[in-house]
Amino acid sequence: MQVSVEEVGQLGRKMTIVVPAEKIEAEVTQRLNTMKGQAKIDGFRPGKVPMNVVKQRYEGSIRQEVLADQMQANYRDAVLQEKLRPAGAPTIQPEQIEPGQDLTFIANFDVYPEITVSDFTKLEVTVPVSEVEEQHIEYTLTNMREQHKDYAEEAVAAENGHRVTMDFVGKLDGVEFEGGKSEDYRLTLGGGGMIAGFEDNIVGMKAGEDKTFMITFPEDYGNEQLAGQEASFDIALKLVESGTLPEVDSDFVKGYGIESGEESELRAKIKESLENELKTQIGNKSKAAVMECVIANHDFELPESLIAQEVEALRKQAAENFQMQQSADLPDELFVDEAKRRIKLGLVIGEIVNEQKLQVNPVEVEQRIEQIARQYQDYQQVIEYYTSNTQARASIEAVVMEDQVVSWVLSHVKTVEQKEEFDELVKPNQQQQ
Repeated sequence: MQVSVEEVGQLGRKMTIVVPAEKIEAEVTQRLNTMKGQAKIDGFRPGKVPMNVVKQRYEGSIRQEVLADQMQANYRDAVLQEKLRPAGAPTIQPEQIEPGQDLTFIANFDVYPEITVSDFTKLEVTVPVSEVEEQHIEYTLTNMREQHKDYAEEAVAAENGHRVTMDFVGKLDGVEFEGGKSEDYRLTLGGGGMIAGFEDNIVGMKAGEDKTFMITFPEDYGNEQLAGQEASFDIALKLVESGTLPEVDSDFVKGYGIESGEESELRAKIKESLENELKTQIGNKSKAAVMECVIANHDFELPESLIAQEVEALRKQAAENFQMQQSADLPDELFVDEAKRRIKLGLVIGEIVNEQKLQVNPVEVEQRIEQIARQYQDYQQVIEYYTSNTQARASIEAVVMEDQVVSWVLSHVKTVEQKEEFDELVKPNQQQQ
């Protein structure tokens, strides 16, 4: 086998490979002999078919198989011989495939870039710091009480804070649209449970009243049919109720699994929950800061083949998210920047893992799987899924390894703490018991 390699740009490689004719012919002959012993042709006994008949019938297809197999096998051998690291699959182009002649073909491919990991000891990363205060515990406790409000019917005009029951029908150009109708629908006014402007139109109505009003759906609304469209809604208000918050007494506290019924224990439990959530959000934001630091401090050429693969993956994902039939309708330009970002991040993380000889911590993998499983009713079934499904477990291992890289980076960079408000890190709708 003769191999020559030509550089095409920084990462492109054009590799010309020549395979001796005798190697091709020997393989063709061997396969023909195997076929001669197996061929079933009318007029001949099995194994007794003359070679000239076998050649006439099968040589063309066998030669094509041999050429394809030899190009793949010799490409792999040539890559090892030349100590190259291909990024993605090659494009193989036959140049000379005539019988009796040396096989010549060209393989075009990209190679991975050489990456020099930055000296992280000279870099800095800003990480958030915050703490749970009494007001956050109080806010969460109030939310818990809100969930257990006692409601009573009121013969008054609906106001924010009231719970209303209604029937409604939504229409586009006078035609009812899918999902736009409901009966006996309960809604707490002022809670933001409907699109902007909907609840405002109910404020002031009394039970037994009907109303029709127009609402424009947001441009980024999840349903493409409704996004940016003006729709009419027919409302029949059936009930207005006001709510009373329950006292934080022994029965209320016991309802949250605290046998003593002591409010202090409930508050301690709330604080622990909020601190865990705060820790998670600080970790997420710190991780994002580390990733930005990694991207900003590494500059190298990216393989075009990897960019194309990642763009296609992002395009398909977007098509699924928006329930589009044809992902090809989405242009490359929408995804190129994110594709490059992901590839660069992945390559640098991989280089750090190799240089530092980092290995996935199996204990952290099991902890992460248990954390996921606890969110589901069939806890054991989820555990078994990740135990038996190699691909699913690998996805968890990848996340754990990424976290280990983040920890390694944070242990080397200069960290600058930045005070942030609890409510900015943990959004109000996340503050739960």
